Amino acid sequence: MPASTAHFHTTRPQPERSTRDGDELSQPLEPADLRSFWDKLRPEPSTPLHPDLDIGDLRTLLSTIIHKKANGAVAMELHTQQCCTLYESLDNVRRTKFLHTLAHEFCAPKGKAREAATAYVDATKQSEDYAQTAHLARVLRDSLTPQYTELFDQINRLPNGFAFLVHMRADMLSHIRLVRDDTACRAMSDALMKKLETWIIGTLDLKRITWNSPACTIEKLGQYESVHAVKSWLDVKRRLGSSRRCFGFFHRSVPMEPLVFVWVALTDSISSNVQSILRDREPMENEHDAKCAIFYSINSQPGLSGVDLGNFLIKRVVRVLRADLPNISTFCTLSPLPKFRSWLEQWLTEGLTNPPANIVSTQAAKQLMDLVPEATTWTMALKHIMDSRGWTSDQPTLSAMEPVVLALGAHYLVNVKRSNCAFDPVANFHLRNGACLHRVNWRGNSSYNGLRQSLELMCNYNYVLDRIEHNNERYVRDGTIAVSGDDPYIARAMALNAKL
Repeated sequence: MPASTAHFHTTRPQPERSTRDGDELSQPLEPADLRSFWDKLRPEPSTPLHPDLDIGDLRTLLSTIIHKKANGAVAMELHTQQCCTLYESLDNVRRTKFLHTLAHEFCAPKGKAREAATAYVDATKQSEDYAQTAHLARVLRDSLTPQYTELFDQINRLPNGFAFLVHMRADMLSHIRLVRDDTACRAMSDALMKKLETWIIGTLDLKRITWNSPACTIEKLGQYESVHAVKSWLDVKRRLGSSRRCFGFFHRSVPMEPLVFVWVALTDSISSNVQSILRDREPMENEHDAKCAIFYSINSQPGLSGVDLGNFLIKRVVRVLRADLPNISTFCTLSPLPKFRSWLEQWLTEGLTNPPANIVSTQAAKQLMDLVPEATTWTMALKHIMDSRGWTSDQPTLSAMEPVVLALGAHYLVNVKRSNCAFDPVANFHLRNGACLHRVNWRGNSSYNGLRQSLELMCNYNYVLDRIEHNNERYVRDGTIAVSGDDPYIARAMALNAKL
């Protein structure tokens, strides 16, 4: 395709705002239907969709951009636009071939890196010419830099190039999940993540998202929500309604699309159940009566996985809420334990016949075993119940399970580690940010996803403002977990931690 005709699209035009009233509000917000809707409004690309991908032509195009063979800045920009347009026109299979070519053939050349390293080592042994040593160090550094980073730099200079790269990295992560041994693509994804992290600094705007925000922005909330699925437009409207807040960071080149966003509920006490927030049809009449701000879901675009934006977002939102609503004194999360059940199932397999002492009280263990007479240990009884169907609808079983699962959940959060940090990724995120572990909540998320991930457990992390810096310093230094509140299960787990 001639470079002069190239163009690409990373954002889609905003539709005329609908009233979204009446029956429309209850219509399901299906991602596939939404993509179809936006695709109809999108201008036809100059490259036909899903063209055959000629690897030889692709190598030539990438080489022209990466090695700067084009004559002048304008020609370079047009070639880069052509590359982006080509990539957008490809289906998933051909995009994978594009990324494979880029990762494997335009990485750091091993031969040049080896020669540069040898020259640098020889120079440091034989010469005291600091100018020459510094020059060889620069040559070595450049030889170790993957060639594809030049393509990323060129794309980022284009209008909407940042958004294009975020979506391209999402494609990389999808490929890595399917082909885990593609280390070249994983390295390319990590390199792009570092680039995005650098480019984000100083370019983000914090905005409150309301029901009156642009329709394309509200659509993205449903598309990127990964914690508590958005089921309909009415669901979105309720989450943006009275005594509710939603804030997002927006990149200045993509002002309609949040890179990361957080949902907040204003309440009179620390919430223990997320359904009470999501289905609340009678929120607080006066927000100035609220005492707590509950952060119940934080989400980012898939292509920004690994880029720590949530930390900055929470701190900025706390600052805004304190200024707008000085009556709020508690800033707390209602968070999932996404890896608890998978950890527990593996742990039970290892300790069925010889369960560890002190994690669960003797009384709680006996109550559980009474439900499964053939079980010789409480861990065997627990596994039997977990593997059975319908136990969440049986009250005696729920009553026996409650103290056992709460004790195990607290133990998991406090004592199960990866290196010196909490094993649970959500726990590690909030504790590293300086929050306190506050409470473990039985049946905090009674949805199917809550049962599948964490046996319906959720927990609260409390951001006690005058303790954040101290908590962060201790956790980063030696893994010390700060605690607030008087949860007996967390206290028991902390006491066990002191003995380990």
